[in-house]
Amino acid sequence: MFIFDFHWQIQHFLNQFWWQINFLLLVILVVLGYLAIKKPVYAAGLTIILLPTYLFRSNILGVPFTYLELCILVTFIGWVLNLIFYNLQPKTYNLKNYRLPITLILLASTISLFLSPSLRAAAGLWKAYFIEPILFFIILTNVIKTKNDKKIILWSLGVSTLAISLLGIFQKLTGFGIYEPSWTAPANRRVTSFFSSPNAVGLFLGPIVVIYGGWLLAEIKNLKAAILKSLIVIPALLAILFTFSQGTWLGLAAALIFIFFFSWNKKITTSVVIALIVLSLIVPMTRQIILPLITFQDAAGQNRLELAKISGQYLLASPKNFILGAGIGSFAQIQNQARDPLKMEVLLYPHNIFLNFWLETGLLGLIGFIWLIIKFFRKGFARVVIPAKLAPDTDRGAGVHGLKWIPDEVGDGNHWLALGLLAAMIAIVIHGLVDVPYFKNDLAVLFWIIIALI
Repeated sequence: MFIFDFHWQIQHFLNQFWWQINFLLLVILVVLGYLAIKKPVYAAGLTIILLPTYLFRSNILGVPFTYLELCILVTFIGWVLNLIFYNLQPKTYNLKNYRLPITLILLASTISLFLSPSLRAAAGLWKAYFIEPILFFIILTNVIKTKNDKKIILWSLGVSTLAISLLGIFQKLTGFGIYEPSWTAPANRRVTSFFSSPNAVGLFLGPIVVIYGGWLLAEIKNLKAAILKSLIVIPALLAILFTFSQGTWLGLAAALIFIFFFSWNKKITTSVVIALIVLSLIVPMTRQIILPLITFQDAAGQNRLELAKISGQYLLASPKNFILGAGIGSFAQIQNQARDPLKMEVLLYPHNIFLNFWLETGLLGLIGFIWLIIKFFRKGFARVVIPAKLAPDTDRGAGVHGLKWIPDEVGDGNHWLALGLLAAMIAIVIHGLVDVPYFKNDLAVLFWIIIALI
């Protein structure tokens, strides 16, 4: 049976329906298994809807599992049975495209598993952050065969945000279930939804909002679809606003600039961005807010600098540390030995996606991650833009060496969706400079969903 891992107020409410919820979860697993055999794309979509259910935990034969992990494993087993029953061959194109970086990441994470001070704890993180998300990536690359299949996955992403967004809005109005008491005061209330921090809300909702922005542009003439997508995007944006997560806002701003830069006039976009930055630094009111943030002079910025310092000191302490990192789940121990307990709490990660991968999976894992991102953008840009013949300077989007770069004229809006997916990865990386956008059950799976959708 499953236990719940929420704030005590949410937990108390759910415990009133403990048997009913557990029965429902078991029924869903049965339905998921049936769908995975008969129609795997629907099983994949249902699993995506259930991404936040990593907060339901259980123990099977002494091995801890989250409900999300069980969903992924049931879907994977069902998909394999689907291949066997219907004598199908798995698609390998995407796997071939990303084969080498994925191999590096898996090899590095497996090595790091044995460097961890706690093999049992590290094994749980290894399967939740690497093995199962990559298994789900393999499923998606095989079940997304048509435009309709891709829509099923996209709608599932949107549905997965609804409960998170609506609870966040409810928390803003009532203060119910907010994880930390210090975030509940009405004047500076920060919502956490089902999670333990406001940043976790932004890390999950931010990339999906950006993807939906590209999808809205792709089907802008479909009024019914645009309304439905807006019913997903608007609550998510409100919940993000109520988190007061500066990293999320920064990631969304970078994604928006990226979309304008590659879909509009590059010179005008650059000029507007520069003008806004200069104006915000000239006006005293905005300068007092922005300057401490970009110079890391506020408390959060100082913490980030201290985390980077601790990480750098460890990595440079020896060639072994530099090459192999610290092992999966080891950063809290490293930080605890170096931190001032009066100034900084114990944290699980250094709050920088590149340092995260370096410390958790070593230099090999960091190289694999960067390589994966490069391949993702190369593939994405091939969908977004195509080189055209020399054109007059008045044409929009004049690019490198006098070539203009125009959206891929496929007639179905796919270039807009690809642009949204690329912008979502921009949001993840930019937010990841000051936070942890991968090393969390739902976020690791979300990352590989984005890789599969491009």
